[in-house]
Amino acid sequence: MSVGSLSLTAYFLVGAPEPMPPALPKGETSSRLRLKQPNNRNLLEPITRMSQHAMKTAFVTGAASGIGEGLVNKLQQEGWRVFAGYRSTDPTLSSWYGKENIYPLQCDVTDPQHINHARDVIARENHEQLDLLINNAAYAGNSGVIEAADLDDYRKTFEANFWAPLQMCKTLMPLLRNAQGRIINTTSASVYLTIPMGSSYPVSKSALKSLTLHLRMEMAPFGVEVTSLEPGGVETPMTELGPDVSDKQWHSIPEPLRSEYRQYFLDGASAVADNFKLYSPQHFADQVYQKVITAPTLKTSYLIGPGVAPLPWLHRLLPRQHVQNIWRKMFSAKR
Repeated sequence: MSVGSLSLTAYFLVGAPEPMPPALPKGETSSRLRLKQPNNRNLLEPITRMSQHAMKTAFVTGAASGIGEGLVNKLQQEGWRVFAGYRSTDPTLSSWYGKENIYPLQCDVTDPQHINHARDVIARENHEQLDLLINNAAYAGNSGVIEAADLDDYRKTFEANFWAPLQMCKTLMPLLRNAQGRIINTTSASVYLTIPMGSSYPVSKSALKSLTLHLRMEMAPFGVEVTSLEPGGVETPMTELGPDVSDKQWHSIPEPLRSEYRQYFLDGASAVADNFKLYSPQHFADQVYQKVITAPTLKTSYLIGPGVAPLPWLHRLLPRQHVQNIWRKMFSAKR
């Protein structure tokens, strides 16, 4: 399999939680959302009542850039009402302001208060229903090799990539059950890879994939469908490969371990940079809408991206040790 058939981890950077928007007045019935800036902070307040309840409604997290932004725009173009979850102020918000049926909603997915606030807003504005939840927000991590791993960063990666989607599903499930809606958990094609110096992201996404299967079984009797979306290469701020990315990976390892590991391994960025192929976020969103969102029935998972189709077949057809040997050779410094 060519190097070009691989994809690296997707990076949606999650920073420190921001202050919560102020509580909305009790009994508030308005529903269009706009940005307001008291005290130089972007907050949200409702200004008009939502109409057209028959219109389907989605909530997309990590929507300020990359995959999330592409999905929000695609859903809006296809006639959906979309709550676009973002962690902090981003230039994208100005392009959404005033755009019909896109409602920016501040939601740091690692903050339970933000998640509860998002649930309350959606429940009030959409008659206690939600047709589609896309858990897309994630954090790439920079844990380094396991021997010298930054365990705080490892925990941060799991907080964003596993615990946050779990909390989102748990909190929003009543709305999804009311609508007999769908959940799409964004995992990664990296769940099929073994990448030196980059374990925290694929390990956390593998945990989310397993959680998705359990949730899929539990929710089936109630008409809520659940699936994993496994993106391959997509143009996002975190799939920008180059010397800076490589240096960052290596400098996460202290000497003398760094020199020892460099004798045996290439970092992920160096191993695939020459042949790394990417979809644009909009092309990826078009594929997801066609193959996943509008599918009559959801499959357990969807692998979408350039050159990634062979990855599951390697695991099905080859002994695990042979698959490990493929990755060991690919990331070897002694080619």
